[in-house]
Amino acid sequence: MKTQIVNQIQAELEKARTASDNEFSKHMYAIQTLAVLGQQNLNDNVVKSSMQEETNRITAAELKMMGGSPEQSKAVTDDGFGNGDSLFDF
Repeated sequence: MKTQIVNQIQAELEKARTASDNEFSKHMYAIQTLAVLGQQNLNDNVVKSSMQEETNRITAAELKMMGGSPEQSKAVTDDGFGNGDSLFDF
């Protein structure tokens, strides 16, 4: 993507060198637009990589909304098996 944008900018520069005054401003606008597009592409890549790291984590509030509960210490019993989260834990 980066090389395509650079090639387009170079092509617009060549056209701007031989253009009239009215067409020169159009080519400069195209160059400006391509430059902004290149910056947005770089910024999007940075944002995507940081978002991927954050999306893998579930907050306590999200877990509560889904009906779960954060890791809590279980009650200690004599046999070490009872008093779990299930109805069948005795």
